[in-house]
Amino acid sequence: MPIDDDLKQLDPEDERSTGDTALEQTDVLPPTPMVGGKYRLGRLIGEGGMGAVYEAEHTGLGVRVAVKLLNEVFVTDPSAMSRFRREARAAAAIRHPNIVEVTDTGSDEEGVPFIVMELLEGESLSALLRREKVLPPMVAATVTTQILSGLAAAHDKSVIHRDLKPGNILLARREDGTCQVKILDFGISKFRSEVTQDVTAIGAVIGTPRFMAPEQARGQTDLDHRVDIYAVGVLLYRMLTGKLPFAAKSHEEIIHHILTGTVKPPREIRPDLPEALEQIVMKAMASDRDHRYQSAREFITEIQTALPDLAGGTVQITAHTGLTNTPTPMSLNTGPGSSLLASFTPPTREASPHALRRRRSPALPVTAALVVLLGGAGIGGFLLWGRGDGPTAATVDAGAHFNGPPLHFGITEYLPKRQLVKEHNALVQYLSRRLRRPVELKVYEDYIDLSAQLAAGKLDLAALSSYAYVRAKRHSPGLRLVATHVTTGGTSYEGYIVTKADAGVTRLQDLKGKVFCYVGPNSTSGYLYPRAVFREQGMDPDKAFRATRFTGDHLSALRALESGACQGAAVFAGIFFEAKKHGMAPQRFRILASTARIPYDAYCVPPSMPKETVHSLTEALLALTPGSKTTEEVLGRKSRIIGFAPARDADWDPVRRIEKYLDAPEGTMKLEQ
Repeated sequence: MPIDDDLKQLDPEDERSTGDTALEQTDVLPPTPMVGGKYRLGRLIGEGGMGAVYEAEHTGLGVRVAVKLLNEVFVTDPSAMSRFRREARAAAAIRHPNIVEVTDTGSDEEGVPFIVMELLEGESLSALLRREKVLPPMVAATVTTQILSGLAAAHDKSVIHRDLKPGNILLARREDGTCQVKILDFGISKFRSEVTQDVTAIGAVIGTPRFMAPEQARGQTDLDHRVDIYAVGVLLYRMLTGKLPFAAKSHEEIIHHILTGTVKPPREIRPDLPEALEQIVMKAMASDRDHRYQSAREFITEIQTALPDLAGGTVQITAHTGLTNTPTPMSLNTGPGSSLLASFTPPTREASPHALRRRRSPALPVTAALVVLLGGAGIGGFLLWGRGDGPTAATVDAGAHFNGPPLHFGITEYLPKRQLVKEHNALVQYLSRRLRRPVELKVYEDYIDLSAQLAAGKLDLAALSSYAYVRAKRHSPGLRLVATHVTTGGTSYEGYIVTKADAGVTRLQDLKGKVFCYVGPNSTSGYLYPRAVFREQGMDPDKAFRATRFTGDHLSALRALESGACQGAAVFAGIFFEAKKHGMAPQRFRILASTARIPYDAYCVPPSMPKETVHSLTEALLALTPGSKTTEEVLGRKSRIIGFAPARDADWDPVRRIEKYLDAPEGTMKLEQ
């Protein structure tokens, strides 16, 4: 059935950030002092949605390393475990100076897997580009040849990275002050023998298309090492011009540009570039992979031919004077396996006003493992306090005087983070005033268990999705339910299984053998309910499709569908209001099936919260009655959330009824009405 055009909804801004997030480092203690019987953990360096990284010491050798531990909540998640093992296996298989070194792997006493990596100081290429905007051709070429040297070694081992971008490239500082390029985050890499198996990782590259080759954007499964060649071409384009070749307002437009191959030549942006260097960039980014460089070493040779002085030059990198071609006492060797030799001074970072009050000294190292957490596609929802687009992005007015510690409010990233922060900023300000204490918003990836964050004391209030609430209540009966939010559709919503209107797909069975997009493994309308619907129709959702992908949020799922990266998608009904605002008319999609009604989020607090705080928070939320003048003043007239309502645990019984069918054998599913 076609989608009606007379739908009404808000028009929030949308665009997920592609840069790195600047993070403050903390003195949070590790959960256990030893792992693997030989690594003594030190300070927590960084924490991401799927794991945490600690400084550590090998007790037998006295060597300092970085240990990355998978979050224990993912130990039973096959996708997360597969990605974690793949990261260790891929990096360990290569052994090259331009690849972050993995020295060990194993499991701790509780069965939680870990990876041991070299400890590195430095900054990401993303951070360097934010500071310098553009790089001199010699510097850009030097960095590029080092990336290609590492890739050549990876490709020799049949490892395809698949997610090269500035955040995954580290300029590591060595003891003598020189720099060495390191390629990070092999979490979604694949060995060539695995490419057609489509082992989908949480937050697959669909969510970050700017460096994707056309065959990736189309969702092809026969990918090879030439997707990395293409990505390096985009990196070189960005370093030379200060711009991305496919900048646009939406992922849909970016993918369209990638597929059509409409690239503005670099010299139109920066006329002083050598013509030979422009030709190299354009060849690396050829839409047809047969017309690109067929190997990383061929790419290196072309760069060295175009810039014959490359092997004998020197480069100095500083935080205050920029990049200059200044002689230094070090030689620059750009052959395979060599490093970028340069004087390096990391930029000075001003303290964030919202940083943790307990902070480590500023001279401690940033590890490659930390950048892996920051740069990896889909590994968002960082738990550290930070600046810019970090999780703590909506906060109380600076200078306000309140009593008590901050109240940490967590939500999942069912829409792009900036959009959610904008939506919730007014509510955060309102709660801060009502409670007389700072309230700080933290946005997490959909697959992160917010109830676990509540239990760990990292959150004081969380908006749990329907399924997350049902599971959390079963495991923690003392969890307190304080309210639910209301939209123009009421206190519940539907999920849709959709396709493009002109795709020739008219029923669910037509999706068999095709690529299907889900939002995330914990999304009720974007994963759980649709799986139940498929089973009701006699389809096994684990076997029916050629491949399945996770996009991270509902808008990205529609964009992937629109771009052709998948032929079917599961989304919540209200997303079509958003799609219309982002150039995707509802009439371009066809609804194949709808789910039963799903209750909106359950706003919960931990059992340990004092009764007076629970009362004040509940009172503040329920004071925002839908339609009232106060609510309009606080939330605005165009807010998707129009107020709050009392909630009873029984309101989520429909979810409990469907829960037991989610993993039922094929043919036994019968949805209850």
